[in-house]
Amino acid sequence: MPLYVDACALAKRYLHEGRSSQRMKEITGRSSRWGGLIVSSFVEIEVASAIAKAARQYGNPFGRHEALRAVPKTVDEFQRAYRSGAFTIVSADEGIMDAGIAELRNNPEHEIGAGDAIHLATAIGIVNDAAVPLVFVTADRGLYAAAKAHGLAVLNPDYEGAERLEAILASLREDGGR
Repeated sequence: MPLYVDACALAKRYLHEGRSSQRMKEITGRSSRWGGLIVSSFVEIEVASAIAKAARQYGNPFGRHEALRAVPKTVDEFQRAYRSGAFTIVSADEGIMDAGIAELRNNPEHEIGAGDAIHLATAIGIVNDAAVPLVFVTADRGLYAAAKAHGLAVLNPDYEGAERLEAILASLREDGGR
């Protein structure tokens, strides 16, 4: 069963955030083991933005300059992986945008923004249209809760790694993908 990876989780692979970054490197480095990685086309600009933002907010003023200088190299590394065929990229087309708007309109209690709504609508569309069970990977707490509310299996790399992912996938297989 494939993994749908949102920008918040994918960016961790390219940032230096300790254990969560290591978890995402491990998870994305073994994509065939999980059934592949799916992302929205919107993830490309979001990950580039997250890399630049992390450099701007680097805590040590002396290290900030180095972090800012490393941004082009890190973004290039991400874009090479993004365009390498390692990801199944789902276009954020008008239908996805409409579904994202409907998500925000119909579920204002979900603590998600525009990008989150696009990721959620994309994943729900995959499950509904292709009848493909997946695991939704996000490090955003609001998006995690919204995806759970829609019945998606969810993994947060801030707290959960490959072992938890194996358990989620085993549970989905036992339930026949639901």
